[in-house]
Amino acid sequence: MPSLEERCRTNSPMLTDGGIETRLIYEFGCELPEFASFLALYDPVRRAALTAIYESYLAVAGDFALPMQLGTPTWRAHPDCLARLGFAAPGDVERVNGEAVAFLSNLRARSGLRDSAYIAGVIGPRRDGYDPADAPDAAEAQDYHARQAEILAAQGVDLLYAPTFASRGELRGVAAAMAATGLPYALAPVIDTAARLLDGTKLAEAIAEIDDACRPAPLFYLIGCIHPTRLSAAFAREAAALAAVAPRIAGLKANASTLPPDQLDKLDHLDEGSAAAFADGMLALRHDHGFRVLGGCCGTSDKHIRALAAKLTAG
Repeated sequence: MPSLEERCRTNSPMLTDGGIETRLIYEFGCELPEFASFLALYDPVRRAALTAIYESYLAVAGDFALPMQLGTPTWRAHPDCLARLGFAAPGDVERVNGEAVAFLSNLRARSGLRDSAYIAGVIGPRRDGYDPADAPDAAEAQDYHARQAEILAAQGVDLLYAPTFASRGELRGVAAAMAATGLPYALAPVIDTAARLLDGTKLAEAIAEIDDACRPAPLFYLIGCIHPTRLSAAFAREAAALAAVAPRIAGLKANASTLPPDQLDKLDHLDEGSAAAFADGMLALRHDHGFRVLGGCCGTSDKHIRALAAKLTAG
């Protein structure tokens, strides 16, 4: 199996999975307090739904012979959230994160895609991924996220992955925590159409700061939880500011909806947009900016990833 670093040295496209939590809630009718997809591991009905979701993404990777990054259902499997959801016993952080990695590893083995599917150990923000107001500073974040990073790394994931971070300080802190494990890692902050994190930090400044401060530096950066058209607008508006760091941005895990994250977070229904428009927007980003890691976030399903894969392999 080529290492992830080897894959990333080429310009060949790599898919990611799409939405997990939104599919559990809206497609399968599962209750999901705190958007905690790991809860599905401990209920037979929800576990079957989670299995079907991941298998649908693996099927796309297999059908189109494309490599894929698969994220563990551990975005909310950190100590504070686990305790609020009743997982407060000694060892629960290790147990839940370990079960999540084992679950995804078994699905990968069953799919026959061991040589082309990479498991990303997912670490989410301590509090609200869309509101930077209560985010920890860099030192607190490094200390807080270190435990989950160490656990996921020890379970044998291929990389560590931190999506939907809204503040500069917490993003730097989680980067330092992941770097300390020695594993490859990637960051996927949320940005607005002015290419700023939601705390107002310019994306280019955040990337430059983390690349300078962390050893090893992130393998790559993605942008998370924004529609392709909104990211295109950000790149067009801030082209000069982003020029220096553009080669570090490998791709996008995109929302299905064109709504900004703060509005999307308040919806009480699914906005899945158009799979065809999603795929077209992603292909345009690859053409214009050389993006090579492409997949979905909130509201997307295997329909969106399949439409994207078809575009990437056409002709």
